[in-house]
Amino acid sequence: MTSIRAPKDEDERRKAHLAVALGMGRCLEDVVGEIIGEIPDEALLMAIRNRIQFAQEAEETLDFTALVKGIIELQNEHV
Repeated sequence: MTSIRAPKDEDERRKAHLAVALGMGRCLEDVVGEIIGEIPDEALLMAIRNRIQFAQEAEETLDFTALVKGIIELQNEHV
């Protein structure tokens, strides 16, 4: 499981920003593309961003892989 959550405090937030600045971060498109095996479309990326933002506001942890697969399933049901 790959879980994501907002930083717990300012120290974690600084460490996360430092890691990104040092090139240790990956863009959302690349990570999602790796999970689904193709380049994700903008609608999928927007849905994922929105759900991540909601989770951060609700202070919950998400299973990222399950989130991506769940949104793909929902999209496929409406095609």
